[in-house]
Amino acid sequence: MQQKLDKKKRKENLSEEDKILWELFTKNLNKSSKRTKKKIVLKNRKFENKARKLNELKLGQGVALSKKNIRNFNKGNVFIEDKLDLHGFNEVEANSLVEDFINKSIENSKRLVLVITGKGKEGDGVIKNNIISWLNTKNLRSKILAVNSASKKHGGSGAIYILLRKF
Repeated sequence: MQQKLDKKKRKENLSEEDKILWELFTKNLNKSSKRTKKKIVLKNRKFENKARKLNELKLGQGVALSKKNIRNFNKGNVFIEDKLDLHGFNEVEANSLVEDFINKSIENSKRLVLVITGKGKEGDGVIKNNIISWLNTKNLRSKILAVNSASKKHGGSGAIYILLRKF
């Protein structure tokens, strides 16, 4: 009860100018927080909507690429903006690293990234075999345009190019 009285006294002590300024200040705060919430919700909806329409990624599938881009990928005539090397990581660690790497690459407006999986023993690596399924998960698929094997000079069958969407 005493606290309510103290608050009323404080409000009564404010001048008319202070009351007007306070109302304007709090009014603008509420508007800006609503805007940021709307932007976040809209951004998430963009990813969800695109995820529904997209087909499953397959290695070397050139649906999203022109013939010229596919030829450049095969020759290795591409500009790699970022790399992730998964040598020495187990399957669980590698999965979370790939997801974090792709999300950070998108935040930094990267388009083409290289993920080095390694070939594994006798060409049958766990990470190499599972990376395409990781990229097809709900969280990542909507962010990726295409996936292709790397050229020999970038790691060959032990690495993949990932072409990311523009956002």
